[in-house]
Amino acid sequence: MDISHITSHSLRSLLSLTERKDELLQGIEEVHAEIIRTLKGGVVGVVEIITSQPAIARPAPAAKPVAVAPMKTVKPPKAKKRTMSLEGRARISAATKARWAARRAAKSTEKVAPKAAKPAKAKKKRNVSPEVRAKLAANMKARWAARRAAKA
Repeated sequence: MDISHITSHSLRSLLSLTERKDELLQGIEEVHAEIIRTLKGGVVGVVEIITSQPAIARPAPAAKPVAVAPMKTVKPPKAKKRTMSLEGRARISAATKARWAARRAAKSTEKVAPKAAKPAKAKKKRNVSPEVRAKLAANMKARWAARRAAKA
């Protein structure tokens, strides 16, 4: 019988069932004794037969319950990390380099047909008023003059 799945809760319920069984057996013995007492008053022969038979076998009382700690779950051992030998690593590196070299060679020998010229998109003209253009130019000239002065 595999007992690895028994928990402390199931042990407690088994203990309570055992105690209940003991109570029931004690009740049966009391009823048995009562029947014998009633029969003694009237029928002596029946009493002798009943008393000559062995009493109901009662199991030995269970030992006092022992506190059981809840079972711990066992974690599987961690898998060992795999290591690669230097030779294996060199083989993989060489194969990768050869694959990329072949790819580059195939690309360079491949004749690429010139793409059809796309019609140029007309650039959207942004109209700036002459006053704004003059203001922007003055600001830019001032920035460049400040840079030149900082260098010197």
